[in-house]
Amino acid sequence: VFQKLTNKNGFFGLSLYPYHLKNHGDCKIEDFCEMIKQLVNMMGEDSIGIGSDLCFNWPDEVVMWMRNGKWTKKIDYGEGSASNAGFPKMPDFYRNNLDFPNLAIGLKECGMNNEEIKKVMGRNWLRYFENSFSHKN
Repeated sequence: VFQKLTNKNGFFGLSLYPYHLKNHGDCKIEDFCEMIKQLVNMMGEDSIGIGSDLCFNWPDEVVMWMRNGKWTKKIDYGEGSASNAGFPKMPDFYRNNLDFPNLAIGLKECGMNNEEIKKVMGRNWLRYFENSFSHKN
């Protein structure tokens, strides 16, 4: 699947949403960065980016609205539960966007080179958006 995505000029964004991570909010930076390194080995360094757009410090009512919208009368707690309905605990290495540099440090420590890190940290997203959404005359 990853190779087919790459062959079609697709892009894979890695979420930092705790329920998408190994051990959820207890995920270690080494585990997250190793996952990225493995994907680079499978897909190449040009098709991967970090998706860090999260809803920090939003009230639980907003999180519930995003999970349920107006299309259902049944409450959907997503990956949570009635007793744990709010936004999950973030991992220590990425509590908010100010921790973004921690990811570059972690990628370096797991053996990625500077060019790969720059691409995964943002250059790939920029190129993908330019190629996918720019208006060329």
